[in-house]
Amino acid sequence: MFVFDERFSYRMPVHFSGVPGSGLQNLRYDDVTAINIGYRTDRDRLLQYVPAAFELLAPVVDVGYQKCSGIHWMGGGYYSLIAFMTPVRHRASGVEGAYVLVIWENKTAPILGGREETGMPKIFAEIPDHHVLGERVTVHASHEGRVFLELALDLEAALTDQELTAKSAAGRINQLGWRYIPNIGRPGAALSHATLYPVDATYLSGSRARGRIAWTKAEPQFNPAQAAVVNALADLPVLEYRECLYTKLATNLRGDLARELREE
Repeated sequence: MFVFDERFSYRMPVHFSGVPGSGLQNLRYDDVTAINIGYRTDRDRLLQYVPAAFELLAPVVDVGYQKCSGIHWMGGGYYSLIAFMTPVRHRASGVEGAYVLVIWENKTAPILGGREETGMPKIFAEIPDHHVLGERVTVHASHEGRVFLELALDLEAALTDQELTAKSAAGRINQLGWRYIPNIGRPGAALSHATLYPVDATYLSGSRARGRIAWTKAEPQFNPAQAAVVNALADLPVLEYRECLYTKLATNLRGDLARELREE
């Protein structure tokens, strides 16, 4: 009969295997291509989606696409993601970072691990490889063949070695999430708390760019699970575009620094 070992961590289905300790490791990605588009938006509208445990530091949204290739823990495979984040401070701990509003990913394995183990709000989307045509870089996300988000960059000046070094020196992003497991058969949560999952970034090359995002709102009858997410973000106005970049980088997902952030 299967018996849990309290020295181990498990991932569902739990009865096949477990790993010693927390189960979280540092995950290094050496081949990442990224699109980043920042924009200023309406503070009151954005605050609707930031839990009260956090203080919003600025009414800005950072959109990040990444194609992560040669992933060792995926047998040398790859996956792509599009994340929406906003700068916050966790009130109880004082930790500052980027509260993750949502992450769309196109593979099952990173979605399951990110949701269960680090509280990252990951959901599925079809994200094909980005396209580069001259100075134009584009990518989109869709659900069951219906495109709901498009990102586009028009490349400008290349980043200098000094700029790359400076970005790498300040490259840690404290990703902040909210892990929530609902009760079964009754309202409320079996588990509900903030999480911290830092990521280090080393910038290898890149260019500044002019960026834009374009939404196609989701119809609930065709995308009932995600329509509320898509349409809420689509309703955030783009008041001003901020820094936009196209970069090659290496990242290190710091499982050794991940932890729960409890309210005092």
